[in-house]
Amino acid sequence: MALTLTKRAEDARSALFERYDELNALWTQAEEQITKLHIPCGVEYIYYSWADDPQTNHETNHFVLGIQKIGGKWRICHGYCCDSGGQEVDEWTPITECSAETRVRAAQHLAKLREAVVITAERFIPRVDKAIDELRESLKPAADITDLLAERAKLNGKAK
Repeated sequence: MALTLTKRAEDARSALFERYDELNALWTQAEEQITKLHIPCGVEYIYYSWADDPQTNHETNHFVLGIQKIGGKWRICHGYCCDSGGQEVDEWTPITECSAETRVRAAQHLAKLREAVVITAERFIPRVDKAIDELRESLKPAADITDLLAERAKLNGKAK
């Protein structure tokens, strides 16, 4: 006896909802693991690109997986950008809030996102070193100021 369309739809719904729960649980686990790594700033990984007009490659669009701070917490997010917009993602959506299609499509790119997080941290080290050097330099008393202060102290009769 053939299943009715309604019964088939209910079976598919039931099977998919069970899988969606597991899919979300795994994305949440991935987010917990990745955010234990040091994330100095937002991280982006373009995982899929396509041209609006393949003949001219006029405008290229990109799907992006990233780590972004949302509500004060680092989250795995999904975004979209295009070359005409300067390749900046306008709006990030936490991956667990994306459509099932997006969560499925992005899943195979998690390892590359993790790698991008580590590379970003490694590349941030020289920037921190430079900032430390600049601050140290700025905090050193300048020789001419030290001399000026000593001269004023003599004038005020407080010189040693």
